[in-house]
Amino acid sequence: MHELGVLKHAIKTVENVALRNNIEKIKFITLEVGKDSSFVPIFFEKLFPVAIEGLLLFDESKLNIEVVDGKELIIKEIGY
Repeated sequence: MHELGVLKHAIKTVENVALRNNIEKIKFITLEVGKDSSFVPIFFEKLFPVAIEGLLLFDESKLNIEVVDGKELIIKEIGY
């Protein structure tokens, strides 16, 4: 289950964007997950609370998953 490591990397990327742009709260993150990737979208959803635990920037934030054609995983949108 490599989804947790990938999810933590995505969260760190969002943290960096927030810091550079003086964003104090993330409301949601939307990930595009390719159907042909090796990722299981439900694992991202289940692991998201664990990955953001203790991170005030993400307090009460939600994770949205969009399954698309292809093999990529992309941070599509950040809501703040």
